[in-house]
Amino acid sequence: MSDQLTISLNEILFIFTRAGFGVNAPIGVSEDFARSNIWLAENGFDPSLCSIVALDSLDEKKSSLEIEQDNANLSGSSTQYLSALQASVSALDWIKSDQGVSLTITNVDSPLLVVAALGANQVKGWQVSWSDEAGTNFQVNFVDEGKWQIISDGSRAIELSKGATMSLCMLGGTEIALEGELRRLNSIIEKNKILQTGVAVHEHWDAIYAYFSRCLVKSTAESRASGAGAGLVDTD
Repeated sequence: MSDQLTISLNEILFIFTRAGFGVNAPIGVSEDFARSNIWLAENGFDPSLCSIVALDSLDEKKSSLEIEQDNANLSGSSTQYLSALQASVSALDWIKSDQGVSLTITNVDSPLLVVAALGANQVKGWQVSWSDEAGTNFQVNFVDEGKWQIISDGSRAIELSKGATMSLCMLGGTEIALEGELRRLNSIIEKNKILQTGVAVHEHWDAIYAYFSRCLVKSTAESRASGAGAGLVDTD
């Protein structure tokens, strides 16, 4: 059934925020995570494909929200991935500090989520590059507001990229350092399409919804007595 389901951008914001909270991410981090997934949907990606990797990794303790900074280097535990949910927030803080210095983020579980956070915050003039644990190299250029590029030297889908040390730096010109397949995207155009058609979710949606469901209050006599649930009429 989930492979035929279409949801709205508002539903992505609501459900993904609570899915992040369902794996014990702080509410602010979870809200940023949801906005990143809206941006993924606006650019034609299945938002659950890379997000389920990040959620599963946190739930299974393969990833951690703990992060350490050493000058221009961010890292997590030596025995775990650094969660993209936390790496995204830290990357944005770095860019907004306007230092103009390259940043390295070590061993991120789902690097596309970091890219999505930058896109959702309308970053421009920055480049993100990484080599993942499968050996595929990616480069993303935020050329202008709403316009960006993906370059890859392999056939692996960027949504499936995992376990990467990422480098963020300002674009120095029009040259492309990585040689490979080039894909140009315009989120403004795609967003208009999504507003008309909705967002199709596929085989991972049930797992995303399961994390969301952890935030629901179970229906009991006690929960209803304390005000949980919807009333039967508008005045309840």
